[in-house]
Parts: sequence; structure tokens; C-alpha cells
Amino acid sequence: MLSSMTGYGRGSGSENGFECTVELRSVNHRYADFHLRMPRELYHLEDLIRRELQQAIKRGRVEATITLANIPAGIDSVRPNFELAGAYCLAMQELARRLELKGDIGLEHLMQLPDILCRQNLVLPEELVWPALHQALAEAITRLVQRRRDEGDNLARDLAERCRCAGKIVQAIADLAPLVLDDCRARLEQKLKDFLSGTYEENRVLLECAILVERMGIDEELVRLKSHLQAFEKALATGGPAGRKLDFIIQEMFREANTIGSKAGDYRLSSLVVELKTELEKIREQIQNIE
Repeated sequence: MLSSMTGYGRGSGSENGFECTVELRSVNHRYADFHLRMPRELYHLEDLIRRELQQAIKRGRVEATITLANIPAGIDSVRPNFELAGAYCLAMQELARRLELKGDIGLEHLMQLPDILCRQNLVLPEELVWPALHQALAEAITRLVQRRRDEGDNLARDLAERCRCAGKIVQAIADLAPLVLDDCRARLEQKLKDFLSGTYEENRVLLECAILVERMGIDEELVRLKSHLQAFEKALATGGPAGRKLDFIIQEMFREANTIGSKAGDYRLSSLVVELKTELEKIREQIQNIE
């Protein structure tokens, strides 16, 4: 089963008085690339989080947003910011003096100002906070992976259909190639008879013509193209993280198509090659979304 590299998953967990929420967003990327946004209190759990992500996501850029909605009262602690409160008081006293304002500065005034109360930086015990975080992370990963697989199924169906279309074009090229060679051989022989005069070795000239026509043959390229198409279909059916493999196969198919195009001395072949490369380009665009 193929997986897309784009998706979204959200999960929440609650254990030991902790409440966590995890949101995962993934987009296309050449490698597995994880970016974490989380509270300072959870920094010491980064390796565990990355390990969980790496087991499920093999390719793609994943942005994880982790929030800690609740910390038990016995662990969390809030203290007044005395330095900032003192600076606020001095500033307000100076303001009152210069503007000749009357009135006392009270607690109710200070509490309306930002950062008067601050949460102390904590390192939360792993054994207490990890169960809630792991529950949220596992749920988010499960939903993300499912979303990526659903999208991957759609991509697989589209790629299979495009692969069949490319196969029909390759077969059309294979059917036309012998006719093109015969036409080329006949035209070449006729031109030689028309333009050559005097004494010459007819058998030798015809041999050289045969060699020239043989060089225009595309049988080997067609064999390799058909083999690549079979390998592509097999990789689609096998599933798993096949994005890189499919990308390598499509590169080889483009190489054979370009070679056929360079040898094509007939407008009918050239037209079919253009159609083939157009279909291959559509396949390559879709492959960029596969894990």
C-alpha cells in the first residue's frame, strides 16, 4: 500500500493529571524531516518523540505542534515577578509625579499588567508526563498515517492508469517501428540509385545502407521501456515506501524515450514519443507526492 507524503493528524491524551494535545502536518520532502514546537517543560522528551515519529514516517516534512493544556497543581508552580513588579511601580510613580496625578498604586493595578505572575521553568518527570504525551502522539500518528494512506490509494490508482496509457503508447511505437524502418530502407535505396552514377560496388553500398538503417533501430530501447513499465507496476502493487524507487524507474524511462526520440526519423514516431513523454511527465509529478 502506497502512502502520500501529505496529511494531517490530531490526538489528545490525559494521564496523571496531565493533558496534552499533538497536531501533525506533513508535506513533501526528499527525506524524513521532523520539526517540533512544544513547551520548554517537554524539551527533555524530544528524543522519545522523534523516535515515535521515525518508526511511522519514512519520508516527508512533518511539523509537530505539542501543547500542554494542564499541569497538576502539585507540580506546577507560579511565582510573582518581583523585579518586573518593582520596575512597574517605579515607572508609575514617575508617571504620577511628572503628570501631577493623585492616587495610590495598588495590587489591582499591577495585576492588570503583563507578566507580573510567571510560571517557573519546570522539567516535568518523564514517568508522569510521558503517558499523556504518548497517548496524544500515538493518536495523532495513527490519524496522520491513515490520511496519508488514503491519499496514497488515490495516487496508486491514478499512477496505474497512467502506466497503462504509457504502455499502450510504447506498444504503438513498437508496432510502427518496423514499418518506419522499411520505409526508410526503401527511400534510401531509391535515392542511391537516383544519385549515384558511374561504377560502384552495389553490394557494398547496400551493406552500408543496411548498417545505417540498423543504427536507427529502437528494438533495444523498446525492450528496456517495457521492462521498466513492468517494474513500475510491480512497485505500485508491492506498496510500502516506494517513492524513491518509482522516481528512479521513471528517470530510466525518460532516458529510453529520449533515445527513441533522437533516433526517430519519422514524424509518426516523433509524435508518439511526444505523447509518451507527456504521460511520463504526469507520472513523475505524481510520484513527488509518494512516501
